[in-house]
Amino acid sequence: MTKLKQILIFIILFTASVNAYSVDYWLQLTSPTTRFLRSVTFLDSLNGWAAGDSGTIIHTSNGGLSWVVQPTDIEEHHIGCIFFLNENLGWALAWDISWDTISYYGTIVLNTTNGGVNWTSERYPENDVFFNTIIFLDSLTGYMGGVPVNLVKTTDGGANWALCNIDSVIFAGFPVASFSFYNSRIGYASGGYIDIAGVIFKTTNYGEFWTAKAVGPEPVNGMMLFDSLRVLGVGGDYEYGTGIVRTTNGGTNWEYENLQIFGIAFSVAFRTHAEGWAPLGFAQKWIYTLDSGKSWLNIDTPDSSMIYDVIFTDKRNGFAVGEDGVILKYNQSAINVPNNQNILPVENTLYQNYPNPFNPSTVIRYSLSQTSYVALKIYDLLGREVMTVVNDVQRADNYSINFSGSTLPSGVYFYRLLTRTLNSKDTKESVITRKMLMIK
Repeated sequence: MTKLKQILIFIILFTASVNAYSVDYWLQLTSPTTRFLRSVTFLDSLNGWAAGDSGTIIHTSNGGLSWVVQPTDIEEHHIGCIFFLNENLGWALAWDISWDTISYYGTIVLNTTNGGVNWTSERYPENDVFFNTIIFLDSLTGYMGGVPVNLVKTTDGGANWALCNIDSVIFAGFPVASFSFYNSRIGYASGGYIDIAGVIFKTTNYGEFWTAKAVGPEPVNGMMLFDSLRVLGVGGDYEYGTGIVRTTNGGTNWEYENLQIFGIAFSVAFRTHAEGWAPLGFAQKWIYTLDSGKSWLNIDTPDSSMIYDVIFTDKRNGFAVGEDGVILKYNQSAINVPNNQNILPVENTLYQNYPNPFNPSTVIRYSLSQTSYVALKIYDLLGREVMTVVNDVQRADNYSINFSGSTLPSGVYFYRLLTRTLNSKDTKESVITRKMLMIK
């Protein structure tokens, strides 16, 4: 085979691999609407709600297999945020900016006490105040964030709202986009103006007083709290693309990084402590991290969908929503973890490595139904062995191997699992091969 042919084969496989793997992590669900869904919230792996354009609220009680539309009385308004505290209590926010009600421009607060079967709506009492986000810590204590009023708090379930005190006049009026609380005492809010500053607000006294700090040049739209000190924020702008902010000391110092990826990160959610996902909306891409936000990769969304909000309820269940009523669910099979690790496998299995593509590490999992001699080896595109990962006798069980390709160049590789049972009366040998892609 000539070198030119080798290069052409590599390019073809490389392109095919990227296109195939870009949609493996997320699967599209059947949606009851074609309207833009801007916000999603789930209580657990089964019960969730999504909301968006034209007063649309939809609900699932079976993990997204089916959805029902919950009627509201604000069909002419766009719902930008929905939040549920438990299976009964929920809130949503919409903006009233219609021309036929020029006497009022502001926020409509929706509330349900029966899981969304019935929604009531009332206007926030102050005109020209637009809230973007709402969160409740219990049935009485809640917060809203927006513009030009940054932060308000309720202690009576939303019957009354009071302005929160902020330490800086400089950031008074800067929009708040999201909340994230470590506990009832310590919480963060994020926001900012494009081309002016991204801002993080922090409270350490139950929301009575907030400090505000500029953390970068662009707004921060979503956050992840790893603990009370380590916080990650995502955002960006239309010109410079996606931006990330990080702190490891509770906000005393912040690090800003421009990822040089087109698109704005509109939210962020973590499947595990290490693996997180952020949708880039109109850019029709995801960014994802496998090391708690230290580095990021990007892949296309399924069917070029525009995704704006994402949530994980546990390691297996994640949901995302966006334009045209699209609903995505995290593909559990991509994790390659058997549902019950205590049940011995009934056959030898080699799972697809995860993540894939990877840089430079990935996890290879396999299962053995009997005690066997095992050889797990890595081969390059030309079939040459480049590494032996396992060469041992192993008992029947599920196995997980952390494979590092740090010493190998980028490219397509094959990993092969050879097993040979040790029962002399019925010796069986099997070979299973899968493909993986490393991009440095």
